[in-house]
Formats: sequence, structure tokens, C-alpha cells
Amino acid sequence: MATIRSIRIPASGRTFCKILLIVLITSLTINLAVTASRAAAIKKGDIAPDFTAEDMGGISRNLQGHLGKDVIMLDFWSIYCVSCIKEMPKLIELYEKYKDKGFVVYGIDLDSFSPKRVQRFIKSLDFEISYPVIIDKKRKIAGSYKVGMLPTTIIIGKDGKVKLFHIGEDEFDHLIKKLIK
Repeated sequence: MATIRSIRIPASGRTFCKILLIVLITSLTINLAVTASRAAAIKKGDIAPDFTAEDMGGISRNLQGHLGKDVIMLDFWSIYCVSCIKEMPKLIELYEKYKDKGFVVYGIDLDSFSPKRVQRFIKSLDFEISYPVIIDKKRKIAGSYKVGMLPTTIIIGKDGKVKLFHIGEDEFDHLIKKLIK
């Protein structure tokens, strides 16, 4: 029969155990919150929540001014999201192709950095982002759209309803072409 001896954990070990317990509880709480937000995620056919925010040029942007006349793409991204950056040239190409036909793109950066740091990052890219970029530092826009993963692309029709909620990279040309008609 095996005997289990009690192990004395030094004070530093007890502190480590407390920290580990806090991390595990926090992780579980975040996981539950993300799962709950996915269940309540914006879906095709929902009315798109309006927002007003300044872009990096200091211009106030919102959805209201586009309803009834433009198709809107919201591209949620971060400077640390490799897929987000990889997808940008395709989105720029779409924007340039359809911007004069009633298509608007807002890049929505979710980093909690200063605008200067995001601006430096954008300037360091091998391409130029020609559509407006909004920094959603406090994630108010992302929260209203229930964005939990990146990249997330949301396409809103002229009627103000969500036509697509997509996580990951994709080709959107066919849908844009159909919606701007």
C-alpha cells in the first residue's frame, strides 16, 4: 500500500498557486463570455448598429449618412493579426474598384495603442490603405457588433441590414457586385 506524504509548499509556491488559480478563473470567465457573445452575435438580416467615430484623419464617420445609398464593409483588424494584414490588399482593391459605385469601407483597428503607433504601423506597410481607418481602442464598435475574433468582415446593405458576418479571409467581390446594383 502506497503512502502519500504531505508536501510543504514554500511561501513563494503558495503565491504561485494563487496566481495560477486567478489565471484559470479569469480564463474560464473570458471563455464563457466569448461563448455567450457568439451566441448573441450579429447575423445576416439583423439591423446594423449605428456608430459615430473619428477616423485617423480626424473626420467623423457613421453609418447613418450611408443608409439608402451605399453598401458598407467594416473590416475589424489588429496590427498583430497576420491574416488581417494579408487580407488588406484585397480589400483595398475592392474599395478602389467599387468606391465610385456606392461602396464604402471602414477599417476598424482594435489595438489599444496610441493613434501614432497605429499610424506608424500603417505607414510601414508595403501598400497604402486608401479607405478610412478608425481606431476602436475601447472596442465600442466591436462590442456592438459582437466581434470576438479577427479578421472579421461585416457587410451592410443599403437597407442597413447585415448581409454578411464573416470571420477569416475570403473573397467578397461577387457579393459586393450584387449588392451595389
